[in-house]
Amino acid sequence: MANQNGELKVVIALKDGKASVGVQAPECDPVFFGHKGDLAAVLSVVPGFVDVAKKRWEKTKLNPDCETPLPSQEKPAAPARVATSRGSPAPKSQPPMF
Repeated sequence: MANQNGELKVVIALKDGKASVGVQAPECDPVFFGHKGDLAAVLSVVPGFVDVAKKRWEKTKLNPDCETPLPSQEKPAAPARVATSRGSPAPKSQPPMF
């Protein structure tokens, strides 16, 4: 089991006949599910969602860290110089602000 004291949080968000369900336990990453239907329909499947989350947490409580660089961490590409119709290079673009 994911935790010893049985603490568990289930969050249900309903919109336009669709539900987003999140299940979370202390020191575990949340597990998210989607389901179509009204509140009664969603409540009937929540125990199954909790079981799936607990089984996932038995294998690993936390998702692995991302090891690939995020787009914001990549170096920007060098600006390309475009030749004008006369064959001379185009004027330099404005330098980056950041």
